[in-house]
Amino acid sequence: MRLADSRTLVPDLVTLPAEPLADRRLIETIANWCDRYTPWVAIDPLGDAMAEEGAEACATGGFGGDAGLLLDVTGCGHLFGPGEVGERALLADLVERLSRHDFACRAAMADTAGAAWALARFAETQAALFCPVNGQRDALAALPVDGLRLDKPILETFLKLGLRRIGDLYPLPRAPLSRRFGDQPLTRLDQALGKVGEAIEPRRPPPAFRTRLSFVEPIGRPEDIAAVTSRLLAALCQQFEQAGVGARKLEIALYRVDGSVDRTAIGTSRPNRDNPKLMKLFEQKLGELDPGFGVELMILSAPEVETWTGAQDTLPETAPITANPLGEDGTIDLADRLALRLGAGNVVRLLPRDSHIPERVQTVAPISAPAAADGAWARVASMKGIRPTRLLQRPELVETMAEMPDEPPRRFVWRRHSHRLVRIEGPERIADEWWRPRPGGRIMPPNIVPPVRDYYRVEDDDGGRFWLFRDGPLNGAKWYLHGFCA
Repeated sequence: MRLADSRTLVPDLVTLPAEPLADRRLIETIANWCDRYTPWVAIDPLGDAMAEEGAEACATGGFGGDAGLLLDVTGCGHLFGPGEVGERALLADLVERLSRHDFACRAAMADTAGAAWALARFAETQAALFCPVNGQRDALAALPVDGLRLDKPILETFLKLGLRRIGDLYPLPRAPLSRRFGDQPLTRLDQALGKVGEAIEPRRPPPAFRTRLSFVEPIGRPEDIAAVTSRLLAALCQQFEQAGVGARKLEIALYRVDGSVDRTAIGTSRPNRDNPKLMKLFEQKLGELDPGFGVELMILSAPEVETWTGAQDTLPETAPITANPLGEDGTIDLADRLALRLGAGNVVRLLPRDSHIPERVQTVAPISAPAAADGAWARVASMKGIRPTRLLQRPELVETMAEMPDEPPRRFVWRRHSHRLVRIEGPERIADEWWRPRPGGRIMPPNIVPPVRDYYRVEDDDGGRFWLFRDGPLNGAKWYLHGFCA
């Protein structure tokens, strides 16, 4: 109805401008809050809800016009009571808690998402409607065909033909209906009745493991939150032990009495189910949480886990150094604590790369990246020639003096300091990788000789050992310092 016509009927009508972005943020906030019931929450802004085959769905409507939420609460009802009693209690608790925050909603629970969606929007009974198991056929019969989520042209044609209720479609032959209107009406009808499955697409990936604890009275002291976190962590580690996995990421969520949710997470560089060590990581993050006016529920979840038997991995090994078991000296635990304090992107590890170019032979990866495959570092160490113990980030140009142009230098100047060489070993020729893209994005043709470097290990009169290379042809060649030898 136009605004002028509305004001003619209701002179004191109060109007406000629409804010779609604010409505979307509100839906996101409510969906975040609904994680207290199930991690499988989908946002349905256009009324296109989807559910998993055989999954019990709870749909809510009324937020932001036609927007709503779809919750897959399969296996969650037992937290509120046994069997159907717990499912009814879950539905009633959801509506009652929303009403405390001044939200009016219509909610329905059914075996299928299509049935729950239609009942929540078109049922003429109470705000919370529970559909018994396998009762969706009778519950949907009296609802308008709008509850099937059909395209508008199909709905208009149905109304012209006198098909106003979903039950009017039950006795119709399927073949003529499909030829006239396509597959959508029959597909939507079968989805609502449970004959064809749908898939709920949650807004956040559901965690593999999760545990929760609710409180009779809200808590707010930091020591209480830490004690509950430790208790939840112990229960979650038992689940890890039984499943033979370890956590790579853990998230703690505080559901406050004002309806808001505060979260924080920790990550580990390897699978871990050691309760004391994980709790030490959480102790550094719990201070970031704000309990507000009190916390009524806490949920600890594990979004990322990996199979882990409890055996320790090994650190990357180099040729002269024997690897130590991972974690024996606390290296990994220290890396996890530093990653929490400094940021995961600032704590890195070195991994081997399939290349013979010195500066490309290893790459930087996050500390949480999986370790190198067996033998990867051994292949690097077995490369021809002795590699320096320290490699410069970029080769630095040096000035050299040699007796003959094709001979190695007898003296070089680096950073204004002159080095007179007394021992020279080499050369070791290393060719460029012509098959890799050049800086301009082009690959060097194989018929063109790629650039080469002639590396020398040299020692000066002060005992310093350096790794120099000559780049380019003899006439006009440039010398660079690339590293320092032991």
